[in-house]
Amino acid sequence: MKGIFHSFRDPSAFILLVLVMLAFLGAWQFAKEAPGIDYYVAWVASDAVKNETKHDIYDPASGFKLAYEYRNRADALDHAPHQKLLAQRRSNLHMTATPFLYWVTGVFSTGNYDNDVSTWHLLSLLSLLIFFLVIYRLLEFQPTTCLAILLPVVVWYAPLHSDLNVGNVNGFQLGLIGLLMWLQSRDSDRRFLFIAGLVTGLTVMFKPNLAPIGLLLAGGWLVRQQYSKLFTGLFGMTAGVIGAALVSSWWMGSMTSWLDWLQVISKTVEHGPGKGSGNYAVMTQLGGGLSPLYQLLLATALCVVVLIFLWWGHRGRTDTNSDNSFGSSESLENTLLIAMGCVIAMLASALVWIHYYLLTIPMLMVALRPWQDIRHKKLPAIIMQRLLPVVGLICLMDLSLYNLLGIDRLDYWAKATTTCVLILFTVGLWEFRFGIPTQIAGKKSAG
Repeated sequence: MKGIFHSFRDPSAFILLVLVMLAFLGAWQFAKEAPGIDYYVAWVASDAVKNETKHDIYDPASGFKLAYEYRNRADALDHAPHQKLLAQRRSNLHMTATPFLYWVTGVFSTGNYDNDVSTWHLLSLLSLLIFFLVIYRLLEFQPTTCLAILLPVVVWYAPLHSDLNVGNVNGFQLGLIGLLMWLQSRDSDRRFLFIAGLVTGLTVMFKPNLAPIGLLLAGGWLVRQQYSKLFTGLFGMTAGVIGAALVSSWWMGSMTSWLDWLQVISKTVEHGPGKGSGNYAVMTQLGGGLSPLYQLLLATALCVVVLIFLWWGHRGRTDTNSDNSFGSSESLENTLLIAMGCVIAMLASALVWIHYYLLTIPMLMVALRPWQDIRHKKLPAIIMQRLLPVVGLICLMDLSLYNLLGIDRLDYWAKATTTCVLILFTVGLWEFRFGIPTQIAGKKSAG
């Protein structure tokens, strides 16, 4: 308790804390007014499965039938404003999420949509807060610094506002990423390493756009020649993937549900919307889409590039036998690998809505972490670890800069999102080569 009060001996930290609390209250008020258009689709899918619907939710024709059925149900309710509004608006429900995501949605749903969407928004905000608490402890931020970053995120960050408005899952993904970062920081205990792998597998099955995280973590163990950790981590990931597949398949009553989902998502990705529709995928903005196979290859290639820079950085460091030095550096490397997996998810996907860019926050926080020894920092570090991350943060704030610049709003967000994610990818590569502490254990450290 004494440590908590000591952290807030500076009045600026206490003032920022109060402002952040007020900002969260404002975000909650905003969320309560948001009907949650994306959440409605997931809620109908999970509710239909729980009530043993005769429709296959991944059959395109079922989207129309379920929309009609749930419109009639909403009309029969006395007081369900959000449900009635969405039921009237949605004549077709495109169910493209994984069976495991629908299972998780079903766990937190009661059948009362308006209550359930409020709970969903609240859990999303709590997940965001959990992520910041983890990153605050893990990277040893000062309270003032962490709160000074959190405040504009809650007040102005467009991806957060969009996520709360549509009721998507990016806030939950941030919470899972925070949990994963904390677990990997404690991997001296193999139980935590296995659980970290398990959480990685569950995170990927919840929404597979974060699959690069698993590939990068495994690649990191390979680069460091930590074969025992590689085996334990992969065992955990496999357990998470298989467990999620079995639980969700049993819940849906079909062992082919994942195959059905693969067919639906492949068509959705291949024939998805392009520019001007709210799709801010980098590859779309830079010239066109790619088939699902080429997107997979692109994500793999980007992961390989990251691992090459990780290996390159190791070659430039001084070997030492200090276990403490190794633990700190390895934890930072893994945290950075997880953050870069989020960035690659946005670079390699053909469908990226504005709320997906909430996943830029892990890389922003890692880049803006406190410096242990400022005396050796030079201009490149100031640019890469301070200037560019702040530019990336500002790019995604809803400050109406498009009015100031005199450009179309959609065009502005297309350029801002592309700029932000390219900046963060560049910063991440620089971090692996130059930004990790100079002392790290030898390549053949005990795995």
